[in-house]
Amino acid sequence: MTTIELLLYGQVGCSIVMFIGWCIATKIKNSSYVDVLWAYGVGIVGLCYLTTQSSACDPGRLALFQGLLGVWSIRLGTHLLRRCWGKPEDARYSYLREYLGKKANIGLFCFFQIQAFWTVLFASPFLILVQNKNPLGFWDHIGAIIWILGFIGVSLADKQLRAFKAKHLHSRKNVCNSGLWKYSRHPNYFFEWILWIGYIPLGVHANGWPWLFLVPPILYFFLTKITGIPFVEARKLEVSGEAYRSYVKNTSSFFLKPPRTE
Repeated sequence: MTTIELLLYGQVGCSIVMFIGWCIATKIKNSSYVDVLWAYGVGIVGLCYLTTQSSACDPGRLALFQGLLGVWSIRLGTHLLRRCWGKPEDARYSYLREYLGKKANIGLFCFFQIQAFWTVLFASPFLILVQNKNPLGFWDHIGAIIWILGFIGVSLADKQLRAFKAKHLHSRKNVCNSGLWKYSRHPNYFFEWILWIGYIPLGVHANGWPWLFLVPPILYFFLTKITGIPFVEARKLEVSGEAYRSYVKNTSSFFLKPPRTE
């Protein structure tokens, strides 16, 4: 099966799943679960790509990729599922629903299908990574270290935010500015970005591995311009007002930096 065929099959499968997800979201009026579908979807599609192309890859390398992707997908998908299970629709999507008005259903349908495309896009690097029959070597250790640092960072950032929200359960006005959140307004996004950078050295010597250099800028754009920072910060400004404006003024948006002093 060619790469184009695998991408097309992946797109069709993801589009169907996202269509079902959209139908359920329309019925329950809660689109928050689209994030869960995306996280689990990248893992499932990526693992399918690794499995179908396993003959092109060193067994040890294949096992490493399957482990990294599986752990990433399960952690993120479960984290997002816990965050939205039994809770009202995420403020980002309730705002989008309100903004679109009578066109909300069709607008959210398009959004779900865009997420299907993003699912395949972020699973596609594994079609490159798997094209390497060489045993694990120096660059793979470098990539694994970068990946682990990113994984620990994003897990810690999520844990710190969970603890903060649990402490301030009855108010969304408080601003989390401790721990990693003291040095970045979105340390979870930053370390997620670092994690994906780790795949570049892991892909050295694979056929087409220079294409992996597109992953960091695409993910950065995805997190900072599309579904990440803009929506999150717009909603936080609404509920926290001046406290969040001060946080924005003094704290780096993405990269970890010492907070500014007024």
